[in-house]
Amino acid sequence: MTERVTKLCTTCGRFRSYHADDRFCIGCGYETLADRCECGRNFDYALDEAGSHDLHCPGCGRDWRGRSPNL
Repeated sequence: MTERVTKLCTTCGRFRSYHADDRFCIGCGYETLADRCECGRNFDYALDEAGSHDLHCPGCGRDWRGRSPNL
C-alpha cells in the first residue's frame, strides 16, 4: 500500500491527497508540490477544512486562502 500525504500546489493553491512520491500537481501539472508549511507543520488538517473560506496553518498562522472579500 502506498503512503498518502496531503500536499499543497504552490502554483494553483490546491490541497489534495497524493502518493508520498508524487511530484506534479493533478490540477495544473506543475512540479510545485509541498508537503509541509514553511514552519514545518504538515498539511493533514487542510483536507478536513476544504470547504472553509478561511484556512490558516495551526503551527504558524499563515493564511492559505487569502483575505476574505469582505475585509
